[in-house]
Amino acid sequence: MKRILLLLALALVSQGGMAQRIRFTINDAWKFQLQEQDASATDLDDRLWETVSFPHTWNALDTDDETPGYYRGKGWYRRMIRIDEKFPEQRIYLQFEGANQQTTLYINGQPVGSHTGGYTAFTFDITDRVSPGDNLFVIEVDNSHNPDIPPLSADYTFYGGVYRDVYLTYTPAAHISTTHYASSGVYLRTQETDGRNARISATTMLTNDSKQAVSAILRHRIEDESGKTVAQSQQRITLRPGALNQACETSIRMNDISRWDIQTPTLYRVYTTLTLPDGQMDQIVSPLGIRTFEFSPDRGFQLNGRPVKLIGTNRHQDYLALGNALPDAMHERDVRLLKEMGGNFLRVSHYPQDPVVMQMCDRLGIVTSVEIPIVNAITESEAFQENCLRMALEMIYQNYNYPSVVIWGYMNEVLLKPPFDPNDPAAKKRYYDWLFRIASALETTFRTTDPTRYTMLPCHSMQETYIESGIASLPKILGFNIYDGWYRETFDHFEKRLAMLHELFPNQTLLVSEYGADVDPRIHSFQPERYDFSCEYGNLYHEHYLPVILRTDYVAGASVWNLNDFYSEDRGEAVPHVNNKGLTGLDRSRKDSYYLYQATLCERPVLHICSSDWKLRGGAPTQTLKCYTNASEIEVRMNGDSIGRYPVRDHIARFEITFTEGENELAVCDPTPGRQVRDLYRCTYRNDRTPSFDKLTSLNMLLGTNRMFEDPESGTTWAAEQPYTPGSWGYVGGKVYRTLMRRGSVPASDAEILGTRNDPIYQTRREGIREFRADVPNGQYAVYLHFAELNTVDPRKESVYNLGNGPIHTTYEERRFNLTANGREILHDVDIAKQFGALRAVCIKIEVQVENGDGLRLEFQPLEGEPFLNAIRIYREY
Repeated sequence: MKRILLLLALALVSQGGMAQRIRFTINDAWKFQLQEQDASATDLDDRLWETVSFPHTWNALDTDDETPGYYRGKGWYRRMIRIDEKFPEQRIYLQFEGANQQTTLYINGQPVGSHTGGYTAFTFDITDRVSPGDNLFVIEVDNSHNPDIPPLSADYTFYGGVYRDVYLTYTPAAHISTTHYASSGVYLRTQETDGRNARISATTMLTNDSKQAVSAILRHRIEDESGKTVAQSQQRITLRPGALNQACETSIRMNDISRWDIQTPTLYRVYTTLTLPDGQMDQIVSPLGIRTFEFSPDRGFQLNGRPVKLIGTNRHQDYLALGNALPDAMHERDVRLLKEMGGNFLRVSHYPQDPVVMQMCDRLGIVTSVEIPIVNAITESEAFQENCLRMALEMIYQNYNYPSVVIWGYMNEVLLKPPFDPNDPAAKKRYYDWLFRIASALETTFRTTDPTRYTMLPCHSMQETYIESGIASLPKILGFNIYDGWYRETFDHFEKRLAMLHELFPNQTLLVSEYGADVDPRIHSFQPERYDFSCEYGNLYHEHYLPVILRTDYVAGASVWNLNDFYSEDRGEAVPHVNNKGLTGLDRSRKDSYYLYQATLCERPVLHICSSDWKLRGGAPTQTLKCYTNASEIEVRMNGDSIGRYPVRDHIARFEITFTEGENELAVCDPTPGRQVRDLYRCTYRNDRTPSFDKLTSLNMLLGTNRMFEDPESGTTWAAEQPYTPGSWGYVGGKVYRTLMRRGSVPASDAEILGTRNDPIYQTRREGIREFRADVPNGQYAVYLHFAELNTVDPRKESVYNLGNGPIHTTYEERRFNLTANGREILHDVDIAKQFGALRAVCIKIEVQVENGDGLRLEFQPLEGEPFLNAIRIYREY
C-alpha cells in the first residue's frame, strides 16, 4: 500500500499542475551504520551497512542488557531518493517528525542543514540541493551528551536515531509555509464565544520563493464532522518577492457552534487554500476545537464553564524491546488505553511526542499538558538558553491547533540535583540567578506567543528550593511530583502535603503532576510494605491517593506516573533498567491499579479480580481477595459453588476464600439486573506453607522476605520464608537482611543482580542462618542454593530519584562458610564474593540423598563473618 501511494504521489508531482501539496513518507530501506568517522561521502559501499526502516533507534536493546550505559554517539543513514521532474518553480522539503538529538542532512555529499533537539519536528528546504533522478541522502544523528542541549539527565533513556516518520513534501513556489518552526503554517484561535456563536482568528504564514510578487487568493473553509461547510472566508493577498513566513490575519464568524468537550469532543476541519494566478493550489487541513477553559487556585479546572477534575497519567513513548521507535498504531493504542481507563488528562512528559498522540487526544476528548525537555538541571550558557527558547517555540507552533492542549510545561524537577556545591553561597546564587533568567524568558515566550493557554512548572517535593530561587512565582500552575508513601513518608502524609502547598501558594493553581509506586507483577505479598515492589502494596498506594485527589477541590487534577512502565538505564530494582510505576507494563499488560481507576472513573460496568495474573498461587489455603468494581455489591462463586454476596465500599469489595490443591476457578459477577459484567480467575494453587510432601515435586523459597515471586517463564512460584516447624520446612536462626536507607530501611536491595533475569530471587536474604530444614520423604533430591552478595566494597552510585532517601553503604565483610547436607560436607570454604563477585547471581546445585525418614537438613558452618542464603529450590529427582 505504501508503494502504491508513493507512486501515485510522484505521478501527481510530475504533472503540469496539482490540486494541493504532495506529502509522503520515505521511511523504508535505509542503510544504517554506527560509526564515529564521517560517513557522508558518496562512494561508500552500502552493502556493508545494515538495512533499517524508520522509526528506528540504535538503542532498542541496550537497556535490556547487563552492560552499564548505552551507546551515545553518532549513527548514519543512507539512501538513494528519486526526485521526479519538477513543474515550474516546484519547491521540495524534507521534514523529520523527530530524531534524537543532533541531526545533520547531506545530499549528494554536501551538507544541507542541521537541527538541535530530539523531540520536535524540523524541516529542510532541499529544492536547490537535488536534481531530477537519483540523489544520495545521508542523515547523521548524534545522541551524545551535550551540556548545551536539554535534557542533561533524566529518569529515562535518551535513545538515538530517526525514531519518527520522515516526509518528502512538494509545494508550489508560493505556498503555505513549511519552515515556520516546522509547523503547519496555520494558527487558529477562538477569539470570543457568545452562547452558540464564536469568532475564530486565523494566522497563516505564507512563503513566496519566486522573484516576483504574487497575487493570490487565500481561503479558509470550516467543515463540521458531517462534511458540511459551516463558515468560510476569502481574501486577495499579495506576496512579496522572496517572502518567507509572511503573516496573513483573518477572522471567521461561526454560528450555532458545538463545543469540544471531554464527553463530546467535537472537531471541525479547517481547509486553508492558497490559489495562485496560474491555477496552482496549496492546501492544508487543520483541526479546530471550540472550547473555553479556566484554572483557579480554589476551584480547580473548568471546561466550557463546567468544573472538571482532571485525572489521568503521564506517558513515555517507549515499548518493550522497541525503545522509542514506535509505529503510529502503538501511539494510538496508548491513548485509547488511557481513555478506556476513564482518564481525561494526559501530561505529555517530559517532551513533545508523536503528532498521532495529540490527534488521538483531540479525537477522544483528553485534556493535555505538553512540555519541553528541561529536566533535573540547566547549563549556565547562552547556548543552552537559546536551545530552550527555540524548543519552546517549536513546541508551541507545532501543537498550536490541538484543542486538547491547555498547558505548556517546562523545567521538570529542575532543582532536584543542582550542580553547585551547597557550601558555596556564591555558586548557589549564580546558579539560581541564571535559572530564574531562563525560566523568566520561557514564561515570557509562552505568554506572548500563546496567551490563551496556561503555564506549569513541575516541581519535586522540596518546594522551598523553588521558592528560594524565585521560579515558583512565575507560572500560572504549579505541578508537584509527590511520592509520599513510596520514596518517603507514609500514605497519610499526602493530604497533609497538599494542604501545606495550598497554604504556601494561595494564588496559583495546584496540580499533582506525578505520583506512583513501582510494581513488578511477578511479586506478591500478604504483608505488603513500602518499596517491596509487590502488586499488593502498589494497590494500597493508589487506593489511598485517588480518593484524596477527587475530594480535594483546590487540586485541579493529577496524573499518575506513569501510563506505562518505561526504560531507564541507570535503575536497578526489581526489573533492572526499568521504571515500574506504570499502570501498564512495557508490553501494555494492565496492572491491578489500572482497573481501580477504571472502576472509579467509568460509568460502564467494571469488575476486576485483583492479582488475577498470579497464575501459580501459593500461601496458606484461606486468603482474603479483593475486586475493583463500580457495582454496589458482588456475588462470588468458588469452583462452581456460591460463597455469598459482598458489599462494595470505595469501589473495593473484599472477601475470603479457601483454595483447594490444584486447579481453581473463581467467578465474580455483579448481581444487579441489567449489568452483565463478570470476571474469572483461574489459577493453580499449591500449599507451600504446609505441603503434602508425599506428592512433592519441588519447593521454591525466598529467604529474608515476606515477598512471593512468580516466574512465568519457568512456571515456578517462590514462597515467602518461614521458620522451621516439624512436619514442614523453613529456616533456623539468622536475621532478615534489609537495605539501610537515610530514612529507615526497605525490604529488598535495589541493586541490579548480574547474571539473571529474575533479580527478586536474589535481592533478599537471611544472614547468619544456621540451618535450613525440610521434612521431605526419602529419596534423591536436587537442591539449588541461590546466593548473591548484596554488600559491595565500594559504595554504589546513588540515584537522584530516591529523593534523598538513598541507600547507606554497608561495610563489606568477608563471608566464608562450609555447608553440610544431612551430616555430610558438600561445600567447603565458600566465599561467594571472592569466588564470583558481588551483586552477581550464583546458583549451586547439590545432590542430597534422604534416608531413614530424616528429611533434608542443611547446616551452615561459619568460618569468617556470617553465612547467608538468598533462596533455595528443592526438587525431588526420584
